[in-house]
Amino acid sequence: MQSKICEWHASAPVSIEGVLRDDHQGIDLVVRIPRGIPKHEWALDLGDALHNFRSAFDAMAWGMAHFDGAEPSRPKAVAFPICLNDGQWKDAAKAWISKIRPEFQERLRLLQPFTFAPGEVTVMSMLHELDIQDKHHDSLTVKAEVHALNVEATFEYQDPSSKLPPRVEMYEDVKFSDGAVLGTIHAGGEIRMVGDFFLQPDIKVQLEYKNGVQDVLPMLQQFSEETRRCLDILKHGLAPADESASGEWLPLNIG
Repeated sequence: MQSKICEWHASAPVSIEGVLRDDHQGIDLVVRIPRGIPKHEWALDLGDALHNFRSAFDAMAWGMAHFDGAEPSRPKAVAFPICLNDGQWKDAAKAWISKIRPEFQERLRLLQPFTFAPGEVTVMSMLHELDIQDKHHDSLTVKAEVHALNVEATFEYQDPSSKLPPRVEMYEDVKFSDGAVLGTIHAGGEIRMVGDFFLQPDIKVQLEYKNGVQDVLPMLQQFSEETRRCLDILKHGLAPADESASGEWLPLNIG
């Protein structure tokens, strides 16, 4: 996904153009997106990536249920449970978990959100919610936003004696799209442009989640790391604290 984002940005770079206002007292910062933003394609790719992470846990659960030649009595019920409370865990245990080896049951229980972070967002709970949303409800909502913008305008005051400091105003809740005005440089007097004004902003692809947003690429990296760690716990058990730092739970960064 990162390569697709970089390819899109390199093939037709997004830029910010400085446009002199009609009153000649400021410069609007206007978005230029030559190819548009392939948000739908990115959302599909993100949904597939999350589903692959989720499927890895289901595959591990299937292996546990069939370990050492075992045959589960309800094979269609075998799936990796993600339980937010003890009641959901008891239901999952009745479905198939109570039939597998006790050490496997304990490893599955260790990873349940209600056992270590009740009521909080975890990798497991977030992965579960996003996968259900993408595959069964509605596609994920992905957008591109400007992360950083270093404004260095080149202009001259019509009145050389003017010493008013310019002021940059960035607008909130602006939809990042071609032609959108992200902000204005208020000069405080009449000015004229000196040369062209173009900036290449730092773009971040973000996922709307609950009442906030997640930067997609760091989020996927964290999902990858936590998935690998959790699968290791399912396969080998939780490492003692004095043997490996991987036995410690890492917080999920929801910003």
